[in-house]
Amino acid sequence: MAVYAVVPVKTLADSKRRLSSVFTPQERKELTLAMLEDVLNALQASVVDETVIVGEDLAVEQVAKKFGASYLSANGASLNPTIEEATSWCMKKGSESVLVLPADVPLLDAKDINRIIELGKGGGSAVVLSPSQNWGTNALFQNPPKLIPACFGPKSFLNHIREAYCKGIGVRLHFSSGLATDIDSAEDLKKLFETENRTVSRRILEQITKSSVKASEYFAVKTAIKK
Repeated sequence: MAVYAVVPVKTLADSKRRLSSVFTPQERKELTLAMLEDVLNALQASVVDETVIVGEDLAVEQVAKKFGASYLSANGASLNPTIEEATSWCMKKGSESVLVLPADVPLLDAKDINRIIELGKGGGSAVVLSPSQNWGTNALFQNPPKLIPACFGPKSFLNHIREAYCKGIGVRLHFSSGLATDIDSAEDLKKLFETENRTVSRRILEQITKSSVKASEYFAVKTAIKK
C-alpha cells in the first residue's frame, strides 16, 4: 500500500502570530521551519513512502528539497482546498492512502505515524484521526484517499467524525500526547522544554531565549523555565 503524507505549511509571514508578542517575525519564521524539520524527520523514519509539502515560501521549498520531499505551491488557496488539491496530486502519483499532518507538531514520533497507518490498514476503507488538545485534527489518514473532505479548522476533529459517520465510513482513533501538542502558546512551549527530546525546535528555542531578552523574560515569568 503506497502511503503518501501531505504537510501544509502556513505562509511564514503569518505563522505563529499568537506568539508575536514574544518573538520577532524572524524568530517565528525560524521556529516554524524548525518544527517542519522535526515533522519531516519523523516522516523519514516512518513507513511513509513519499512526503508532499504544500507552502508559499522559498525557505519552505528549500526544506522540502533538503529532505527529498516533493513541494507544491499553495498559490494563495486556503487550507482545506490546498489539502484536497495535494491529495489529488498524490492519487495521480499512485498513492493508495494519504496521511495529512500539520507542520507544527515537533514532538511527533515515527511510532505514532506507523501506528496510525497500521490502524488504517486494518481491513476495509477507514479514516484514522488523532486529535489536538483543543479538539482540532492533528492527523487525518484515509485509506483510500478522499473518503471524506478535509474539514480542518476549529473543532475539526468532531467535524471529520461527523463527515465519516454521514458517509458510513469506519473511524479509528489514535491518541498521543506528542502528536496532540501543536505549538501555539506559552504552555505548548513549556511542554516542549519539559519533555525530554532532541528536536530541532527545542534547539532553536534555546538559541532564541539566549539571544533575546524579551523571550528569556517571557519564559522565566510565564513558564518558570530556569535558564
